[in-house]
Amino acid sequence: MSVWAYVVIAAACITLILLDTRGIRIYRALRARGIPVKARCMGVNREEKGLYTILLNYTHADGNVYQFKEGGFRTPVRMGEELDALYDPAGYAPPTITARVTRKGAFPYFTVVCLPLLIAATSAFVNGL
Repeated sequence: MSVWAYVVIAAACITLILLDTRGIRIYRALRARGIPVKARCMGVNREEKGLYTILLNYTHADGNVYQFKEGGFRTPVRMGEELDALYDPAGYAPPTITARVTRKGAFPYFTVVCLPLLIAATSAFVNGL
């Protein structure tokens, strides 16, 4: 294996592992310290693929009102409808709807694929294959 092929494979694997780790940290941040709030729908936008993006407002513990968008809804949400949401007071994780946090798994999919690939590429590089 050439040096450049190894560098490309290693860089891609390390990048995906870091992205995977970041996603898991965001998920765990909301699960561990997320504060539940009621978020009110302030706008509904239909996307090209037939899905809906909604604009939600919620009130932070400090009294300020914040907005966030949540996409990928198959059915529209009515204007003014309240949904349960979670926000991270430390600001590490973006706010999201509670049902989406409980549905998402914190399984490291990229890491499961990339780590063995990185080990195999390193072994092939070291052994001169």
